[in-house]
Amino acid sequence: MKRLFGLSGVLYLATLTAVFYFKSLILFTVLGLTVVLLICLAVLRRVQNKKYMFATYLTAAVTIVLAALSIFLYQNYYVNPIQDNYSDKEIYVEGYVCEEITYKDKSAEYLIQTTAVDSNPVNTKIRYTGYSENDVREFDCVKLHVKAYTENNEQNIGHRILLKAYETSPYCLTPTGESRFTIYKYAVDMRKNIREALNKLLPRDCAGLSRAVLLGDKYALDDNDLRDFRQTGTSFLIVVSGLHLSIAVAVAMLIMRRFTKRRVLLSIGAIAAVICFAALTGFNYSVIRAGISMIIYQIGRIFLRNSDPLNSLGFAALVITIPNPYAVGDLGLLMSFSATLGIILWNRKINEYIIKKLHFEKLPYKERFQLGIKRTLHFLANLFAVSLSASIWIIPITVIAFGTISPLTTIISLITEPIASAILGLSLLCSALYLFPIAPVITYLAAAVNTLLCKLLLGINGFFAGFHISSIKADTIEVYIWLAVSVLLVVIGYLIKAKKNYIVIAANISFALIIAMSVVSFFTADRDCTATLYKSGNGFCAEVKKENNISLLNAGGNNKSYKEISADIYSADSQIDFLIIPNSNKNAELLQDISENFNINNIITGSESEEDMRYIFNDVQYIIQNNTVQTINLNSDSKVTLIDVKGIIYQYLQINDKGILIVPVNSDIEKLPEKFRTAEYIVIEGIPKNYDLLSCDKLIYAGSINSFYKEKLLELKEIYPELLIMKNNKLEVR
Repeated sequence: MKRLFGLSGVLYLATLTAVFYFKSLILFTVLGLTVVLLICLAVLRRVQNKKYMFATYLTAAVTIVLAALSIFLYQNYYVNPIQDNYSDKEIYVEGYVCEEITYKDKSAEYLIQTTAVDSNPVNTKIRYTGYSENDVREFDCVKLHVKAYTENNEQNIGHRILLKAYETSPYCLTPTGESRFTIYKYAVDMRKNIREALNKLLPRDCAGLSRAVLLGDKYALDDNDLRDFRQTGTSFLIVVSGLHLSIAVAVAMLIMRRFTKRRVLLSIGAIAAVICFAALTGFNYSVIRAGISMIIYQIGRIFLRNSDPLNSLGFAALVITIPNPYAVGDLGLLMSFSATLGIILWNRKINEYIIKKLHFEKLPYKERFQLGIKRTLHFLANLFAVSLSASIWIIPITVIAFGTISPLTTIISLITEPIASAILGLSLLCSALYLFPIAPVITYLAAAVNTLLCKLLLGINGFFAGFHISSIKADTIEVYIWLAVSVLLVVIGYLIKAKKNYIVIAANISFALIIAMSVVSFFTADRDCTATLYKSGNGFCAEVKKENNISLLNAGGNNKSYKEISADIYSADSQIDFLIIPNSNKNAELLQDISENFNINNIITGSESEEDMRYIFNDVQYIIQNNTVQTINLNSDSKVTLIDVKGIIYQYLQINDKGILIVPVNSDIEKLPEKFRTAEYIVIEGIPKNYDLLSCDKLIYAGSINSFYKEKLLELKEIYPELLIMKNNKLEVR
């Protein structure tokens, strides 16, 4: 078998991903049937004496079994014991700060590698958020006394961060006075120096973009710029990946060739550059993936051997995921592998087709100038082929993870990738010359050019982000029609054994259809103000939306459907104007997800929930005072009145002349002012006292359902026959 690592590595990664994100009986049934089918095919090929196919099928079956077994063992013998034993408990931790401290407006985030928890040896990581100043620095040994919680963010879990904690009295983080020696400390120091150099040389927005492109520090960007990257589907430019590593190594090789031409020395230097850049960017999984492939290639050069790209990709997948099957929780890793696999399988064919159809080879290239034109055309054709193949292969991930499709990504990438590459190279040059001031004139000249390129890239991204078709929600009838037609075209092509001409025609039809559907969606979009009520587990959330104006009330939810709610709320061209959390549950997974993935303009909470909310958000702009009635205009067609009755906060939402009253748990309707007891819709999160005083067209129950509440609900239904019990679903009100 020529591509053993390619087959086993890619299949191993795919199986881990399926099990990690889609744990269900149906999935395991499908995997089991797939394994049985592969074994049967292997036996059949063995009987037919087709040894190559026998080995292929058997390898695939064994790989699927081993992948499913590894993630099962990892979860049950490593992840679950740590989270079950130490989450929602007061613990004492010994360890050290293992990564650069992230400072925000009013807080600092520490990543702590544990050596012991409650005097037991435990090897995991804790994400700790502190709000007061201390003397803790990177790689200091620390003692931590906290109440720990389960880490829910899949990206963090993929990096072995299984617990999280927040600073609150009497808990604290204290240094022991000792430091942990590691070579990685020098990379962290260099990263901080580069960040400081870019901040001093460039304007704020350009420094933020340069830091994002060079170091993957996307949070250095302004919220609007970050939203533009998401909207256009070009976030890969600000997530350090193989593209960035290739450019950095190319710059290093260019410098080394000034001093030596020896193949072995150049390859060793390239390997060293790979390791240094990976350390500089925090050993990001996507960089490690590209680094492993590049190291294999350079080792092949040393021994005069050619490396196979697919085998290198599969080997990288095994190296990353065998020690840590949960690494697939990192979306950057999955997008990196998918894009690279698409490039390996499709890039060459697409590139050859473009060159053939545009007749590049038939043009009269005689003069040196004309030869330059030829090379430029070949470069652009290859760049388009790379962008197209990578963009298509990451569509499934973006649809599942973000709920959006960006039809213009390929075109935008064709323009922005060369600019981003130049920004990365100039950022490296500026930083190096600033830290080693041997040519100040060149330093500031390079910084000036870099500033212009950053402004240009931000302008281009902002321009395309303004188009409605730059990003469309995947869960729409238009996208379903496009997918159905595209699948139909593929099936027809397979049945008629289509040639290249059919493939081109089908691709053009598919692209034209998604553009047309986007235009139709824009002109038929509902611009009325709507309220959507969501139920997730024991939590409840209400969204008020008018065009791109979004406000959220509550945001509770721990059931797995909270991700569906988050995806439904999310729109790349919008942000949350008001987040109103009157009675917080800081452990609600939906609330955690909102804090990490949405830009929020105004955060409002009750006085008794202020401390909890500051655990999650750095900035709470407004506190609802006890025994007050306050009204907030959410948009031109809706407003919410917040009624605080001795710390119990009711929300009376008025939208398009309809009233929605949200009644929290532990409430007494007799204490609620009489004028607020009547509404078209009343949502109760528990069974309030004196509920018979409520008057409504429809009563909605959005709380827990157990034996106690079932009896109460029967009593409630006698008074309110129109009682609706929400069970992980949603209800829209216009």
